[in-house]
Amino acid sequence: MTIPEWSSAPAAAAIAALAFWLNRKVFGFLPDDPPDAGRKQHGRPVPLAGVVLLPVVAVALIATQDWLLLAAAVLASLVGYGDDRGKERGRGLPARSKGLGLLLVAALVAVRAVPDVAAAPERFALAWLLAFVLTNACNFLDNTDGVSAALCGTSLLLASGGSGALGAAGFAALGFLPWNWPRPWLFLGDAGALLLGTLVAAASTAHLPELAATVLPVAVQLADFVQVVLARLVLGRPPWVGDRRHLTHVAQNLGLPPVLVAPLFAAIAVAASQLPAAGVG
Repeated sequence: MTIPEWSSAPAAAAIAALAFWLNRKVFGFLPDDPPDAGRKQHGRPVPLAGVVLLPVVAVALIATQDWLLLAAAVLASLVGYGDDRGKERGRGLPARSKGLGLLLVAALVAVRAVPDVAAAPERFALAWLLAFVLTNACNFLDNTDGVSAALCGTSLLLASGGSGALGAAGFAALGFLPWNWPRPWLFLGDAGALLLGTLVAAASTAHLPELAATVLPVAVQLADFVQVVLARLVLGRPPWVGDRRHLTHVAQNLGLPPVLVAPLFAAIAVAASQLPAAGVG
């Protein structure tokens, strides 16, 4: 019996509910994101629960025997969870250690997209770079309620056509969304955002070298990543140090209510994916 991809949405919502209850009533296994008067807008500690998406995604990847992507997903989630746990104590993973871990994640995604590296080294290098950028770009956008889950879910469904393990992952991201938007009971954290970013990267690089199919479903993530990294470099700040210069913050500074940012960005992703391929590449 084939498990329908859409079933990942209620499964993700249910496992998030179970994690929320266990963390509150039984034992606190989820790291908390403490409030901060600077970049963070929440006034109470919020559990970082994105790691609970891993078993839902893993079931779909095991069912399709996608072992490379399973390894990448597990590694990305573990790197993120370690960073979440460290940040709860005031100190996340060192940037070098985190970067090396994510470079390995991106390499696994690139090998999946371009198995014969020797025959197509340029395409492999491009897949590796794109996977690294997208994994981080999805994490960068985990700064406003619902944005990363809604946008990653939308991108995964667009790039995969809603089928296969990546389609199931898209539904899982949307299943987590009610816990994060419009009121945030749980956050994705690095564990969830890096996991979803890895899957988005796999969905995107699977379409290389078709430029439109590769780029358009993830155009929002790429646009935000490029502009915020360039802004930080111009200002002399490390690209990996967070701030409030993302497109989500720009939209709010222009007057958009925070609750509308996630649906707007998801709608832009859908609109971008519908652009004629002839006008892109």
